[in-house]
Amino acid sequence: MMPGDPAPIGEGRVGRFMMQVLWPSFLMAVVAVGLFFSMIDPQELELVGMSIADSREGAYTVGFFLFWILFALSSSLTWLLTTDRPPRTRG
Repeated sequence: MMPGDPAPIGEGRVGRFMMQVLWPSFLMAVVAVGLFFSMIDPQELELVGMSIADSREGAYTVGFFLFWILFALSSSLTWLLTTDRPPRTRG
């Protein structure tokens, strides 16, 4: 690749972030929702005496996005701690 050529898709910082953080966290959210809601009926969940969701599908959707955000935050922290940064120069 010559200087000035555009980087292929997935080789930039955003592409690497999506491949290394968002995709694995998406897959783990699928597994977590499957396990969580196979043991707990979403219509029985209550928070401060109020039902969490009126429909099961709504609870599944909200639960999926909450799990995805949780796993993405966890993976993001790991990604930030392991990304290569240029060495600091003392001046």
